[in-house]
Amino acid sequence: MNNRLNYLVIGSIFRSMDFFKNNLGNIFKKYDLIGTEFGILEAIHTLGPQPIQVLSKRILLTSGGMSYTKKQLIKKELIYEKICKEDKRICFVHLTDKGEKLISEGLKEHDIYLNKLLSNLNEEEKKIIFRLLKKIYWVYIMEE
Repeated sequence: MNNRLNYLVIGSIFRSMDFFKNNLGNIFKKYDLIGTEFGILEAIHTLGPQPIQVLSKRILLTSGGMSYTKKQLIKKELIYEKICKEDKRICFVHLTDKGEKLISEGLKEHDIYLNKLLSNLNEEEKKIIFRLLKKIYWVYIMEE
């Protein structure tokens, strides 16, 4: 494949990512969160309580980054940890009532913004973009 085309593809992905991060960052700031904190809260809200390892893999955080972010969310009283009854080595992360309320409100605003942002794409185009980006992402996951 042409290296120039590779650069164009990656450049477009990075520009899009920067655009999303900057615009979504305004929503996160409104709730006194950063993107990774919002991602963790959203994952717990969507999936239910999860082990920390599952959350870090889902939002692509190193164990150190996850540890730090988890401490920040605990300090903000948005999450808490609970040891698994079946396996005491596993700790599940749960949303507090405050965390559930915050992420529910934040996701409403987040969804409105995403709907507006992606309104010029039809459902099939969204599926194509998703499949192609996931294809790139899974190369990274499978190497680990």
